[in-house]
Amino acid sequence: MILFHGSGAAARRYIEADRSRADEYYLGADDAVAEYSTLDSRGEVTAARSLTADEYEGWVDWTEPITGESMGTPREPGERSKGSPLFTEMTINAAKSLSVAAALHPEVSEALDQAQQDALVEIRR
Repeated sequence: MILFHGSGAAARRYIEADRSRADEYYLGADDAVAEYSTLDSRGEVTAARSLTADEYEGWVDWTEPITGESMGTPREPGERSKGSPLFTEMTINAAKSLSVAAALHPEVSEALDQAQQDALVEIRR
């Protein structure tokens, strides 16, 4: 896990730089750069959607992407603190051999996609 403390613009540059190195197999043809979910007090997902680069940058800068409202003011860095982490990056990946098998066999691709979604469900708990 990586705790990010920079600006929305810096986070967007980071994501877009990573995206430019990847091919369509990994990212698809849409312009989504991140998945966004809201949870209730029980930890149940109440909304989920993809974020565009603009929405992602705003979210990192504490703008709620669905309503456009401010989510508050992050704590600034000080002598004893790095300030509020703006997000935590977590990557779900698999061995390269599985990616190659998925590229060659649609049924492996479907199973791998489902396994990664199952991992996401566990992370959200």
